[in-house]
Amino acid sequence: MPATLSTSEILTDVLDAFKVLYPQLKSFSTDFSSAGAVLNQTVIARISKVPAVAAYDPVTGYKNGATDVNTIVEDVPVTIDSHQHVPVKIGYLQSISTKRDLYSEAIKNIGFALGKAMVDSCRAKVVAANFTNQTVETTAATSRDTLSKVTLAMNIKGAALLRYGITSSAFYNKLDEDARITSGDYHGQQRSSGPYGHLTNVAGFQDIWEYPAMPAPANLSAFFYDKRAIVVATRLPADIQNIASSAGIPKIAAFETVQDPDSGLSLLGIRWMEPGTFDVYVTITILWGSKAGAQGGAAGSITDYAGHRVVTA
Repeated sequence: MPATLSTSEILTDVLDAFKVLYPQLKSFSTDFSSAGAVLNQTVIARISKVPAVAAYDPVTGYKNGATDVNTIVEDVPVTIDSHQHVPVKIGYLQSISTKRDLYSEAIKNIGFALGKAMVDSCRAKVVAANFTNQTVETTAATSRDTLSKVTLAMNIKGAALLRYGITSSAFYNKLDEDARITSGDYHGQQRSSGPYGHLTNVAGFQDIWEYPAMPAPANLSAFFYDKRAIVVATRLPADIQNIASSAGIPKIAAFETVQDPDSGLSLLGIRWMEPGTFDVYVTITILWGSKAGAQGGAAGSITDYAGHRVVTA
């Protein structure tokens, strides 16, 4: 473990842990940005829609039936209504024993806390008001056949081809008991070094993740969807130091940002020293908001049919 830890090192390590612990975020429509925002500000995210196929016309040629690009990309206003942070004391992280890799454990816990808060806020929107289609299946009856039922239902409603699933542990364990999944091509992929199961390319779904803390109604056992179902937007808190500087107020904290080059997901670190004790603190923070499905509208509106709930009753 290094003798000193910079804010950027901590931020980078937390961002890496965030991505590893919550790969489900890649299955949502995302508008990740390092731009500044304030709580309850509305930003515009975008989701894609499928254009119509047109016949070739000998008069107008390939121009016939052209779809305006604005109609295949839909603007979704998202209110940035969550502002979470995880403060750490650098002095503690520098001085802890090196007999165990406590720094990595601490960083994973920070990434876990931030990631869980964000993903839970998205999953809490998986309710009947946003996704009207559902399959009723008791936990005892859950099997690979349940996945086939959901696939058929989503096919009928025109869901996009790349699909994903998030399930409760009870639902996933029933899949784990089905010999059609636990043998053959799927054997060994359910569990790895992590405690949560993960299946790939099964029954029409690219990824199915086990998630033990489903934050929606108690009877929800699984949610299957394509990327349009949930859109999540992230921003960074506006740099208050710029406001202070313009007013001639002395600088009392340092601000630093890291951004994931692949997804654009950014985290802000704020570092300051506590007068008297001279302890140095860093808080790691992010702003986000999300929208899902019909957004409380009529059945079939917006992206209602991009998601399908499985409930036990």
